[in-house]
Amino acid sequence: MKIQQNAINILERTSNFLKSGVIKQQPAWYKVVGSIPPQVDLTRKAAVNQQNTTNFVSQPSTFKTRVNPRTIKNKLYRSQKLEFVEDELRALFYDQHPWERANPKLVVENANDIELFKLDWSSIRQLTKPFDGENVVQRTLYLVQNENLSILEAYDKARFEYYQVKMQLEAEDSISKEEATMYGAQFKESALEYGFQKEQEVIDQWKEEAEQQTELLQNKAAGVNNLEKDST
Repeated sequence: MKIQQNAINILERTSNFLKSGVIKQQPAWYKVVGSIPPQVDLTRKAAVNQQNTTNFVSQPSTFKTRVNPRTIKNKLYRSQKLEFVEDELRALFYDQHPWERANPKLVVENANDIELFKLDWSSIRQLTKPFDGENVVQRTLYLVQNENLSILEAYDKARFEYYQVKMQLEAEDSISKEEATMYGAQFKESALEYGFQKEQEVIDQWKEEAEQQTELLQNKAAGVNNLEKDST
């Protein structure tokens, strides 16, 4: 069966259509596909390791030609891996700040990523977006594009701005809680405190059962000792 290559030749055919005037304007994808053209060779190729002296059999003019199945890679062409600076910045930030992963997130990361480009990142704090590591990423890109800083310098500057805002938010939350408590507000235990409480209940129950089992074993051992003394 002949391999269908219509999709592979779409760039060439579109170029011919543009030259002949069949298509008046370039499609939106034309320059993108032109910069990263599709793969033409779709044949499966097995990677055969170079034979060594251990592969020869008793006859001097023959050698083994059977290929180890583990050395064969039956994989068709894979698309190029897309790499973005934003992903590297996110990985760096969350590796340096692992506790930031504990903040509540949407199931789909950056679900409103289109809105991120509409925000004014001249300030790291945004009113319509939760304050998290994504602010550092977008602020870093803004500094690189507008203040002619290197990527590391922009990241460090955005990171220190993040620390300042984070400390300010924590201070505001602490002051708000103290003021509310002063006026008679009562706060329930946090999720972390609730988890510690449940864990302590299990530990206390285990301790009580362990004490009972220990006392039972000691009584049994004492009874055996008394029987041995009586028998003697």
